[in-house]
Formats: sequence, structure tokens, C-alpha cells
Amino acid sequence: MQIDKKNMIESQLKPEGISCQNTIDCISKVNREDFVPEEFKNLSYAEYDIPLRNEYSMLKPLMTAKILQLLNIDKDDEILEIGTGSGYLTCCLSIMGKSVDTLDIDADMLESAKKSHNNYNIFNINYLGEDVFSNWTPEKNYDVIVLTGSIESRVEKLEVALKDSGRMFAVIGKQPVMYANIIERVSGTKLLCNQSFETTLESLNNFNKKNYLNF
Repeated sequence: MQIDKKNMIESQLKPEGISCQNTIDCISKVNREDFVPEEFKNLSYAEYDIPLRNEYSMLKPLMTAKILQLLNIDKDDEILEIGTGSGYLTCCLSIMGKSVDTLDIDADMLESAKKSHNNYNIFNINYLGEDVFSNWTPEKNYDVIVLTGSIESRVEKLEVALKDSGRMFAVIGKQPVMYANIIERVSGTKLLCNQSFETTLESLNNFNKKNYLNF
């Protein structure tokens, strides 16, 4: 598997513009197969939609690398992840940043991710069994926020939770046209939203619930 990981970095990630050494070092440290369902372990490093038990798929390796590179994560960054999924990206975020609050509505997925993280002696991850589209609101502000599923429009209560110079990764749009965006708080009252690349991503569960705007 280590050969597969090295081949992924050299033949899949670097040719697609992944040049940030911090990103490459982090991906080198984390074994993707530790987070892949048993029957798909041979595809751990392929650009393939690996199904998870909750009817979602893992983020592909290139998407994960693009997220990490675009966010330019610092070792002092406090991070909020919306959608824990397999826990692979969570693990990468925890290595690159100071702390991670990861939120998922699926208790089984959270528990599975936690078990996988135990292999890495990680102590800076806080697991939240919450629905971002309910009346839940972040209890603090963050340097980095990552949405691992797509949304149709921006979510104000998450943007409010960005610190000054904070960055959020969000794929926004509807099939078949979506764009990956970096939303940055450049001052106390000003946000900049920069489209980075066109892509498609499964939507976050419960996005269309109407009460998520009540905050």
C-alpha cells in the first residue's frame, strides 16, 4: 500500500497541481486504507468513489489534496469540519492544524472514524453528533471551516463563525454545475468568495431543511 500511496502522490496529485509540501507531507503520513471499507481497500489510492455505509462516498484523493492545499492550514489553526464521513480528511486536518471539531449526523460514522483515529494517537479531535442544518450553531469561531458535501447556497451561520483571516472551503451549486469556493473573512465585516475550480460533490444531508436559517 505504501507503494500505491507514493504512486498516487507522484502520478495523480503532483501532475494536477498539488505542490504544497505541507499537504504532500500530511498525505504521506496518513494511510488512506485505514479509513476505507474492507471490500474496497485495494482501491484506497484510486480516483474512485468509494462507498461508505451511509450511502455517501469518500472524497477522492485529489479532492482531499486540493482542499488541504487551498486552505493553507497552519499549525495554530482551529478547524471545523462539517461531515466527518470516513474520518480520513479529519485525520489530515488534525495533523496540519491545532484542533478539529468534526460534525456528523450519523453516530455510527462518527464512531467508526474515532476508531480509525485511535491508530494515530490523535488527541485534538472533538466529535459532534449534530446536524448543521438544524438549529445548531457553532459555539466558537474558527480559522478554517471545511464542508465535505456540496450546498446549493452559502450558509450564513458558518460564515459568521469565521475568525478574521479565516477560510472556508465549500462546493456550491446544483448538478451538473458546481464550483469549489474559498470564502475568506478579510475584515470584521467583509467576506471574499473566490471560485477555485468546477467540480461535482454529493450534497450534505438535510441541506433543504428550512429551519437551518433560524439562528
